[in-house]
Amino acid sequence: MAWSGTATSQSTVSNAQVQGGAVTASQQLDVVTNSGDTTAATTASGNSFVGSVVTGSLDVTSSQTGSGNVAASTVINVASDAGPTTQSATAATGNSGSAVIIGGGALSGSFLQTSASPTVDAESQINATNAETADAAFSVQATGNGQVLGATDSAIGAAVSQSNASTVTANGGVVFGDVSNQGSFAAVGAGNSLTSVGQGASAQAIDVAQTNTGQVTQGAIFVNLGSSGITDTSSTGTGNSATVTNTEGGLAVTTSQDNESFVHAQTVETSFDWGGATVSAEATGNSAVAANVGPNLALNNTQLNGAEGVESSATFQGDTGFDATVSSSATGNSVTGFACSACGGVMNVTNNQTNLGDAAASTQIGLTGSARSISGAATAVGNSATFFVSAPH
Repeated sequence: MAWSGTATSQSTVSNAQVQGGAVTASQQLDVVTNSGDTTAATTASGNSFVGSVVTGSLDVTSSQTGSGNVAASTVINVASDAGPTTQSATAATGNSGSAVIIGGGALSGSFLQTSASPTVDAESQINATNAETADAAFSVQATGNGQVLGATDSAIGAAVSQSNASTVTANGGVVFGDVSNQGSFAAVGAGNSLTSVGQGASAQAIDVAQTNTGQVTQGAIFVNLGSSGITDTSSTGTGNSATVTNTEGGLAVTTSQDNESFVHAQTVETSFDWGGATVSAEATGNSAVAANVGPNLALNNTQLNGAEGVESSATFQGDTGFDATVSSSATGNSVTGFACSACGGVMNVTNNQTNLGDAAASTQIGLTGSARSISGAATAVGNSATFFVSAPH
């Protein structure tokens, strides 16, 4: 369902969506030699809702429930040449919502998302062992519930409730003989995700409750290259994520997050010879960010990460090259709060974090030849809290 319009006063939207069957999107591209670009985009969503206004105000009541499996898959086979640019984007989402306001009004409402599907799965593969491309952009993403809010020169007052019981997996694989210029490869798995952005003269009051009980939440990617220029390969697994940013006006955020899922992120890249390789993996049970380039921040944060644990691993292997940076992080609970000192910033924070599970992070670097510089970092934290008032950069 999609709704948009222009209003001079109050507009209202009531949305109720229930998806019971399976939603599947898949495609396969077979390429021998391509003089142009090779592009594939595959998207599957159980429920999708968009509501927005330009000027005026908007009040939204939205309820989305999904119980059928959601799957998106992409396969690209290349015999010799994929062309100057190879692009592949694959995304599977149980429930997707977006509400945006521009031009001085107010966005208010409640947003309820429930993913009860057994699985939300995104799979993507490029098979090009003997093929080449100049630039590659590859992403695979799976999300149980995703909600986006936005305001420009406006205000938001909203309550967001997200519950995910689905196993959420984003798995990617890339094999290329040669990526001669730049390559970006990413896998992202998230149980629940909220992003709210205020721009211009904006103000926000956001109340978010997130529960993730799916058995596994995972982002994993494996990239094997014969030779490469500059590459960035990453995986991210997050149980619950809430990110709220604002400018000029006040910001008040209340977050309640409960993750009971095993959260896993794994990244592997191999390249026989390479220019620069950045390899990273990040796994987080609960993540909350409230940042205001404005006068004040009020943050009330409660996070519980259960006994299933979080785990990340990042690996790079090669023969001869220049620079390689490998990092891995695993965090049970993470919260960050920021207010702007140049704006007369004042911050009031209440924080409660409980982590009951293990947090494990590992990196591995293996070279059979020589390199100019090699660096590795592995960081594991049960609970992380950072609050600061400073000038914006």
